[in-house]
Parts: sequence; structure tokens; C-alpha cells
Amino acid sequence: AEPKAKAKAKAKAKEPKPAGSFKVCVCGGAGGIGQPLSLLMAMDPNVGELCIFDLNVAMVPPAGVAADLGHLERKCSVKGYVMEVGKNPI
Repeated sequence: AEPKAKAKAKAKAKEPKPAGSFKVCVCGGAGGIGQPLSLLMAMDPNVGELCIFDLNVAMVPPAGVAADLGHLERKCSVKGYVMEVGKNPI
């Protein structure tokens, strides 16, 4: 019975993060699956900052997706990032 009591005490010791404190990056966020996923992430009250990341060959630029999601009436800040094809990530 003691190990369970210790485990519960440790679980309660952690303080939950306040709502809106998570930073999320959606890789491929300008694609067909990434856009709806980005919308869902932008609507989540736990997300405070959303980054849309995609390649420069995407049909829609990530900055455009970020601009569209920036019009939502949420406190989430949205930014778009582009990487050129064949270029090494940082």
C-alpha cells in the first residue's frame, strides 16, 4: 500500500501548467492535413503560441495559413515559417 501512496503524492506535487502556456509547431501545416490540424490547435485553449512550418513548394504558403488563423478570436499567436527544399534545417 505504501508505493501507491508515494506515487499519488508525487503526482499531486506537480503543478499544472496554466491554460494557454503551450507552444505548438505543426510541421507540414500548409498541406491538406496540416491546415485543419493547425485550425484545431489554434482553437485549443491550452495553446498560447502556434507555429506553422512547411516547405516553399507547398501550394499555400505557411504565412498565408498563419494570417488566416490569426483572425480567430483566440489569444493564440500564430506565425508561419518556410524552409527551402534541399536546405539543411538549423
